[in-house]
Amino acid sequence: MGLRDVEKKLFDKSEESGKNSVDSFWEKNREKTAEENPFRPEELLPPEKNKGAIWIKEDEEKRKKKQKLKKISLIAVSVIAGFLILFWAVNLIRKGVFSEEKVKISVSSEEKVQSGDLATFTIDYQNLNGVSLREAVLHVNFPENFKPEGNINFESEGPNALRYVVGNVPGKTGGKISFRGKFFGPKDLLAYVNVLLEYKSFNFNSTFKTEVKKGIFITSSPLSLELGGPREAASGNTVNYIAKYKNNGEIAFKNLKLKIEYPPDFSFAASEPLPASGNNVWFIGELGPGESGEVKISGSVNGRNDEVKRFKAGIGEMKNGGDFFAYSDSESSLKIVGSPFEIEQTINGKKDIVVVNAGENLQFNIKFRNASSIGLKDVVLTEEIASPILDYTRLSISNSKAFVDFVKGTLTWKGAENQILKMLNPNQGGEVSFSVPVKEIIPVAGSNDKNFSISAVSKIDSPDVPTPEGANKTVASNTVNVRLNSKIAIAAEGYFNDPEIQNSGPLPLQTGAETTFAIHLKLLNVSNDLADARVVGSLPAGVSWKGVVIPKNANASFNSRTNEFVWDIGKLPAGIGVLTDPRELIFQIGIKPGQDLVGGYAPLLGRTVFSGQDSFTGRALEASIEGKNSNLSEDISVGGSGGMVAN
Repeated sequence: MGLRDVEKKLFDKSEESGKNSVDSFWEKNREKTAEENPFRPEELLPPEKNKGAIWIKEDEEKRKKKQKLKKISLIAVSVIAGFLILFWAVNLIRKGVFSEEKVKISVSSEEKVQSGDLATFTIDYQNLNGVSLREAVLHVNFPENFKPEGNINFESEGPNALRYVVGNVPGKTGGKISFRGKFFGPKDLLAYVNVLLEYKSFNFNSTFKTEVKKGIFITSSPLSLELGGPREAASGNTVNYIAKYKNNGEIAFKNLKLKIEYPPDFSFAASEPLPASGNNVWFIGELGPGESGEVKISGSVNGRNDEVKRFKAGIGEMKNGGDFFAYSDSESSLKIVGSPFEIEQTINGKKDIVVVNAGENLQFNIKFRNASSIGLKDVVLTEEIASPILDYTRLSISNSKAFVDFVKGTLTWKGAENQILKMLNPNQGGEVSFSVPVKEIIPVAGSNDKNFSISAVSKIDSPDVPTPEGANKTVASNTVNVRLNSKIAIAAEGYFNDPEIQNSGPLPLQTGAETTFAIHLKLLNVSNDLADARVVGSLPAGVSWKGVVIPKNANASFNSRTNEFVWDIGKLPAGIGVLTDPRELIFQIGIKPGQDLVGGYAPLLGRTVFSGQDSFTGRALEASIEGKNSNLSEDISVGGSGGMVAN
């Protein structure tokens, strides 16, 4: 039965009959609804028209929507299935024609090398696919302690990387390439080289990578380093360490540095030589085969009883970014032990580094105390100040009595001469003082007579100090380091008759007429190297710079606006003017005396200052002369009268 038949049955066979039936239905219900709900709004009542047509239209729209949804679902399922089939097909083709697993690389080399020996690495690459590889490139990355050598087929990609262009690799083929270099590092270091093959396949545009790593073991180093120091010390005591290094190999190392890492609670006091950076890095520079050296440091250490302090030294290079890489290293351990004594020493009022000049006096004060709970008898106090720069003949002991050993450079205080040392009760202490001057003339006889220093070590001990069996006896000690500045000097001489420069003009000097002279500046530097050495001087009014300078390559210049000249020297070695001739600059000046100088001497040179930085003490040094006039006693041809000004 169709929809039309149903409609006819429901609404009768004629439209009018149907209309009357529907209307009568709604009329009856309207009356009933009005009685049940008198507030029902009229707009909720159905309109006066054919209700069956509306239902037919709604059903038709629902049917069309269902059909549309079916079509969309079918299309979506088809697309997903297509993608899955395509993905499966691509992978099937890729596995059958090209596979990353069929591209292989390997690296072969020695398993073990000595530091500094030449190592060769061979890279073997294979393409086991049926299709060719294209744009293949090998990238080699190595650690900072590897130095490539003679790899002409490789391009640099930075400080720690090389690059080799392979190009195309046909299917079922491969190749080999080698690179060489030297490893530098401490013993038992395991270093790695990474090799990366980057490529594309001829049937894919994607970039693929295959990587391999090769390790090599460094068995020994040609650079040896030994850090030596005490095994035990009381908290607060001064400790001294020596780092000894040597090149046992056959090649020279350049730009070497030595670095020492200190434990917590270590206070650096001094070192020899001075650090190049901070208080723990020293510049060694080039170290040739068989060459050696050492660095001495001192400082105080604090800690708890039985605490172990570790000092570590390394010799190597400072890399970009300030990282230090050691070619060899060494370690020393120190155990903190208890001491019944406290001792403190000052020199010229200072507890750490003292810098003095030749001829200055050194005032020593040593304080000590029994920090234990028992009395300590027969206490012995000693001071070691052995040095060739001290004048022991002028040593003065003020408030105590001590035995002085001038040969060994030691002073010893005992209870026989000092009552307090016979029995030092708990918490009882005392003080001794003495002074000794530095020599006026520093004994420099050879090139090794330089960088003079004094390590003043105070020690105190008693036989009552308990010593565990098998352990070292613990004594309290304190060290103060004294460094001697180099002595520098400048002198000026003037000559009319000079073997180097031809001069002219009247003698005696005459007003309005120019006479030329040769000025000789001479420099002396006794015991330490100088850095940034220079001389700055001035010419008085009426004196002119003639531009004649000997030696010709001297870095000397003149400023006519200020009438100042500058002689830049740079580094000036120790012993100049003592072991060798003085460093000398000769230049010519001219003088036209005025009427105000008649009957006197004409000024030829103004105040002149010689300065530089002491490379050992780090202090700025300076020497000067106030000037020079035409009274040239050093030139007998001029004499006193020849330098006077006449009309």
